[in-house]
Amino acid sequence: MLVKYHVIVGLIASLLIWFIFPSIGWFYALIIFLASFLIDFDHYLWYGFTKKDWSLTNAVKFLHNERALFFSLKTKDRAELKSIIMIFHGVECWLLVLLLIFVHKLFLFVLIGIGIHMVLDFTELYRNKRPLYIKISQIYAHHRNNQNGVQPRKL
Repeated sequence: MLVKYHVIVGLIASLLIWFIFPSIGWFYALIIFLASFLIDFDHYLWYGFTKKDWSLTNAVKFLHNERALFFSLKTKDRAELKSIIMIFHGVECWLLVLLLIFVHKLFLFVLIGIGIHMVLDFTELYRNKRPLYIKISQIYAHHRNNQNGVQPRKL
């Protein structure tokens, strides 16, 4: 899902949560909002490491073009491509954030923001008939990428 939709939904959701639970305060509502879209920073990291280019403008252009190319493929052809490993989009990262809740309650609100983000991502995956494991476990996605028959991304 495009970042602009995560920003819009994250803003609405964080304001709604703050309205329903005003005791959390504006700061933690802000943390929910920021976490709901900053999780996509891993897309930029993937671009930077794979392309050896850290220009945010170039990353945004490339990722938008890759998305368009990807969705221009037939569903069967998409399924045969390797998954991009997004380190913040898997249960491995979420478990770490969950453990960090015991260090500081701020991480509870980070986890809520991540949850808002992932609901949108899972909805998009389902709508586009893509497997949920892409975003559930990055370890599994990595393992699947290393199996025979999975094609490297040529986009």
